[in-house]
Amino acid sequence: MASTTKEIVWLRWLLANMGISFSHPTLIYCDNQSSIQIAHNSVFHERTKHIEIDCHLTHYHLKHGIIALPFVPSSLQIADFFTKVHSISRFCFLVGKLSILVAAAS
Repeated sequence: MASTTKEIVWLRWLLANMGISFSHPTLIYCDNQSSIQIAHNSVFHERTKHIEIDCHLTHYHLKHGIIALPFVPSSLQIADFFTKVHSISRFCFLVGKLSILVAAAS
């Protein structure tokens, strides 16, 4: 999430230099509710000390309205189409979400 946040901040800065402004935060869809809660909570626990710097970065940009972290269930993660093997029904569902037509195999 932190690396995506860095990319978003850089792209927004680049576009702002070209005269394009943003009135809404950029959405980072996440299927990990723990990560979302850690990003929202600025109080860190012993279990999160190794990711503290990344949490501060994400929390800062979340607090300042640069990003937003809506939850999306794993079953609706369209990016899974490119990274995982799927059943035929799941494949067709994800292809439909991407608005891609699949030619029927003969």
